[in-house]
Amino acid sequence: MTEPSIQQPTAPPADMRIPISDALVMLGGVMILGFSFGPFVSYQPATRNSTALDYSAWEWIGFLAPLTWFVVVGGLLLLALGLSRALNGDRSLLTFRTSQLQLVVAAYAVSVLIGYALTEKSSETTSSAEFMGARLQVGATTVGEFGWGGVLMLVGALVALVGALLNLMRRGEG
Repeated sequence: MTEPSIQQPTAPPADMRIPISDALVMLGGVMILGFSFGPFVSYQPATRNSTALDYSAWEWIGFLAPLTWFVVVGGLLLLALGLSRALNGDRSLLTFRTSQLQLVVAAYAVSVLIGYALTEKSSETTSSAEFMGARLQVGATTVGEFGWGGVLMLVGALVALVGALLNLMRRGEG
């Protein structure tokens, strides 16, 4: 009978640290994904006893989807690209460096979220009817605003953009 061989335990990797720039990219991606479930936009009807309506980035209401879904997918890509660069270095992927892809995805997310923040979300609805020669006209205003979830998604995208710029500048130094 042969004795089973005893394997020596492998040593842990020597001092595995994630660079701050990659940590910023990953943090931004997590913020985009996490806060997409919060109120992306809020609508307050201008009538008595009405309650505010909050919509997350996942809803079809108010021209949110599918553009907001692309931002959330961008957040997931930022998380994956940051982790990939932290573990494997600045490798080439689809003829681009990982740091270049981080910059493009972060800039896309920032530009879309700034566009959402700056667009007019309020609306005014007018209805009219004629009854026995009398004309009735009723107007209702709905006030819309960028919700706290959208604001924090924008902050996360800006954090990721700063991290991606730091990665790209560090690559230029080396």
